[in-house]
Amino acid sequence: MRLPQIGNFSSSFRTSHGKGIHEVKPIYTLLLLSLLMAQPAAAIKFLKLPHRHKTTPDTTATPPEKKETAPEKKETAPEKEASSLGPTAFAFMAGTNFNMGAVVTYNVNVGYNVTPKVGFDGGFNIMSTRAPFSIITTKDWRYTTILGSPYVDVRYTTDWNSIKVTSIATISGGLSSLRTYSTGRAIGDWYNHGEHVVQLSEGLSFTPFANLGFANGTMDRTVMASPYNMVRPYETLGAIGNGEAGGAFTINKHYKLGASAYALAPVGPQKIFSRLVSPDSLLGGDGAHGRFWDQYFLTEGAAKFARDNGYSAWLEITRYHNLSVEFAYTRSVHYDYGAAFVMIKYDLTQILRNLTIGE
Repeated sequence: MRLPQIGNFSSSFRTSHGKGIHEVKPIYTLLLLSLLMAQPAAAIKFLKLPHRHKTTPDTTATPPEKKETAPEKKETAPEKEASSLGPTAFAFMAGTNFNMGAVVTYNVNVGYNVTPKVGFDGGFNIMSTRAPFSIITTKDWRYTTILGSPYVDVRYTTDWNSIKVTSIATISGGLSSLRTYSTGRAIGDWYNHGEHVVQLSEGLSFTPFANLGFANGTMDRTVMASPYNMVRPYETLGAIGNGEAGGAFTINKHYKLGASAYALAPVGPQKIFSRLVSPDSLLGGDGAHGRFWDQYFLTEGAAKFARDNGYSAWLEITRYHNLSVEFAYTRSVHYDYGAAFVMIKYDLTQILRNLTIGE
């Protein structure tokens, strides 16, 4: 094959018409060389592609997977609900003192929360009284300690339009009005409590509340106890309604200062059993201001004998671990007497769960 001279290369490239079968046109030679050179380069590129290092990011490539790190464990709402389930327990000692005597109540309560809304309790009271009606002439006071009425209850709690509502159905009863501080009959009580928390500022909130209940007699309500209910020096047997309205300020989560007004509204015949005058005592007070429970152990009569109304004020301190202390004063307007009240309560829930389910 005869190659054209260098000086004729551009001319041959421009004419593109060669002569003879042995003549190769310059344009074809360039194309052939380019093709032969491109194929090895493509092959090398293909072989080196998986192993080459990129100097610029590939926008079409899938980004590398990020190593997942375990998030910090925080207590979620289901976990909070789960922590409220299971057994519960508390014990308290409550003392009442007024010018006609004193009553100290010891209580042990054990319960179980089936769901975040439903639970039940059971417990009993032991009561010690100091009355001025001593049957021994050399003693100014008579002291008596006796079992109160055992009780069981079912609780239901829910939220309705930002109002927390708790409803409690309780059955209480003593074996005998002579052997226990009770009416000797079964008492059924339906108690309803509603409250709404208003946040006034950081560390300060106000909680207005209202209570409404119906029963066939009065009882010592130890679950969600109210001061006016705990200081009562008597028990009644007969249809009766009870109501209370008030509010409490909560300061720094551990101090509650509250006040309320209450009323007991009996319907039909009533029996009143005193906690100050014992069944075997012939002594009693003067019964002033309709205080028949200060004059006789048992009084039977119309509804007006069991009617009562008044107000309470209290300070509750919960800054101690599982321990709360409450100081209160109750004034009965109907019976015209005042009573000082103190309650020390200890939450036994954690101890009970450690013993039963090993939390």
